Amino acid sequence: MKKCILLFLMISLIWVPGVFAADIPAQGASLVQDEAGLLDSRDITAISKVTAGEAFTFHVLTVDSTEGRSAEDYANDVFDSWGLAARDVLLLIAVQNHDVQLVFENPPLQAAINTWAKDQGASSGSAALVKLLDTYFIPSAKHGDFAEGITSLLNAVQEIGRAGSKSGTTQSGSGAASGSQGSSSGAGSHGSSSAGTGSAALQDSGSGSSTAARATVFVGAALLLGALFVLLTGLRRSKQLGEQNEQLSGLLVRTNQALESLKPFQGIVQGKTGALVEAISARLSTRLVDISARSGQDTKPALYRLGELKRTLEKLRQDNGAFRAALEEDEKQIEVINEADRHVKQRITALKKEIPELDEALQALIRETGYNLQAMVQDLQTLAEKAAKADQLELFDPIAAQEFTEDAQKRQTKIGKDLQDVSVYNDKLKAFSGVLSDTRTTISALIAQHSLQNMKVRPYDHLEQAQAQAEAIKTPLQSGDMDEVRSIAARMDLLLSEAVAMTERQGQIRGQNRRDLETVRTNWTTLKQRRDELQSRIRDAGGRFAEQHLASFREALEEWGTRLREGAGEVPQIETWTSDERGEFDQARSGLDRLLSLQDEASARFSDISEGLDALNSRLDKINRLLAEGPARIDAAQSLLQRNGLARRARSHNPLLADYEKLTLRLVSPPFHMDELETLARSYEAAISTFVEEANRLVRQKQEQERQAAMALLLEQQRQQQRQQQAQHNSNSFGGGNHSSGGSSWGGGDSNRSSGGSSWDGGGNDRSSGGSKW
Repeated sequence: MKKCILLFLMISLIWVPGVFAADIPAQGASLVQDEAGLLDSRDITAISKVTAGEAFTFHVLTVDSTEGRSAEDYANDVFDSWGLAARDVLLLIAVQNHDVQLVFENPPLQAAINTWAKDQGASSGSAALVKLLDTYFIPSAKHGDFAEGITSLLNAVQEIGRAGSKSGTTQSGSGAASGSQGSSSGAGSHGSSSAGTGSAALQDSGSGSSTAARATVFVGAALLLGALFVLLTGLRRSKQLGEQNEQLSGLLVRTNQALESLKPFQGIVQGKTGALVEAISARLSTRLVDISARSGQDTKPALYRLGELKRTLEKLRQDNGAFRAALEEDEKQIEVINEADRHVKQRITALKKEIPELDEALQALIRETGYNLQAMVQDLQTLAEKAAKADQLELFDPIAAQEFTEDAQKRQTKIGKDLQDVSVYNDKLKAFSGVLSDTRTTISALIAQHSLQNMKVRPYDHLEQAQAQAEAIKTPLQSGDMDEVRSIAARMDLLLSEAVAMTERQGQIRGQNRRDLETVRTNWTTLKQRRDELQSRIRDAGGRFAEQHLASFREALEEWGTRLREGAGEVPQIETWTSDERGEFDQARSGLDRLLSLQDEASARFSDISEGLDALNSRLDKINRLLAEGPARIDAAQSLLQRNGLARRARSHNPLLADYEKLTLRLVSPPFHMDELETLARSYEAAISTFVEEANRLVRQKQEQERQAAMALLLEQQRQQQRQQQAQHNSNSFGGGNHSSGGSSWGGGDSNRSSGGSSWDGGGNDRSSGGSKW
């Protein structure tokens, strides 16, 4: 027994420093833990969408560094510390190490990745994982796009795992028949080595005993390490459970304190405050009972019952969160009550002090203006009543008193502003006649400047309406109804500004009308010239092209000529509207806008007709160029054939002459039907291209034949020289035979060695891990 304990302690001393060499982050609620700050919130959201897949659950952890440990050891410790299972896949990214690790315990997934790696020309095991990381993660990481690298890698693992599961299902029958060949790599290798003859087993009995001893040690070490892991994990979760119980106890104390803070109000306050106090007290009392019951209902599970410890811890965290949120809400409401109780008296006192000051200012204003300001007197009386009511409620219902005080303070602010505005609007009313006179003068000047005596809009009507509003403002001003005074004053100002604005606009419209009338006249001259030019071009084109090509141009030109003539007939009426005698400036503006739009559209249509005529001429020019250039191309090809002695082997180009003659004959008899001409031209051009290509092919064929003949001659000469040298050598040699040797080597200092491997424990651990750097 002592020896077992000693062995346990020795292994613990070896293993524990490795466990605590780096601070392993606690597993959070999210599957993506960005401890290194590589990702923003959008990246985390996007990655989280692929972490919980159908077949695997991915846990992504980023850290600044592994604190001197290898990234592989650190990743395995995280896998153990978080208690991940066969469905889980851990992806660790160590930023300062420039290292990434992939860890999981899932032989089918490892087999699928091995298959994928072999297809990529890589080995299996750790080398397969390195190939996977180098393919899907490292390229993005080198460019700093870690989110893209993570997403690409996770999707790839899901897809490879899914393909592997389908392949495994398809091959299940053959796998069952293969026996031990489907076992793990460690077991398979040992099984095959022990499947020899009986004599071989006897001869290797010594080595077998040594292997069995080592396997026993490994199994024992694995069991001890597993026990130590359970112990440490249990201690950690037990400690966390104790911390949560301490927090629960703290909530119990806070709830008691909250109840104690309500005692000074209970039995004293009434109304709204009393109802609020009673409701809060009832909730706190109920919560106190719930927290007390929760504190004593659970016993702490044994250290080795990790699952139960985890469930208990999560439940306690949820309960603590719910208790804390509800308590904080009640504490806020208690603070509202305390705030009202502490400060409402001061506010009431300040309010009561200001009411006489407001009354004094109001009486002075009444004496100064001679107005009765009855509305403001009533507002001040209401303010005094609310202040008195708040004073009555202050002791027994501070919440209601505070509401009355806040309403009274708003009324106090309004009365203060109204007192100031009485003088402001009284002065505005006195100055209105001068403002009205200035506005009338401004309008008269604008009318004279732009000759607007007969304009149809009536700015002076707005001035009369403003005068009427000035008379209407006197009554609410005298009574102190300042809201109505402000509304009427705003209408007065608006009427005055609109009167000036409409006059200015009439002047601007008239000036623009005059300029646009001149533009319309100029455009008509230009458009008439363009129409005449197009008519001339269409007549000229009629001698070259068939009518079907020109009919649409004629119709469009006729249509737009008619519309322009109709538009020109509107100009005299528009000139009348914009004259001083009529003053129909808005109506003239509408007519001018319509004419300008018509002229722009006509100009665009004339441009279309011109482009259409240009296109017809271009098509005809292209055919003429083909007719002119075709014979030269044919002659060049014929010359090439003659220079190479192939003129007789080329196919006759008599059809070319026939197509040429057809096209030439058609071009001398206008008007031209362009579709027919282009059909003939395409046939002629195709025939020329065929002839030229045939000539080039024949020349290339002859050149290749000549090259092959030269090569054959050269080879024959070389063979003759070799035969002569061999005959001379035979005549000069005698004695023993010739000795030849050759060889090659590999290795040495310049070879690039590739290595890869995986390891497993005797206990059957199927964990796979692999890493790469960027």
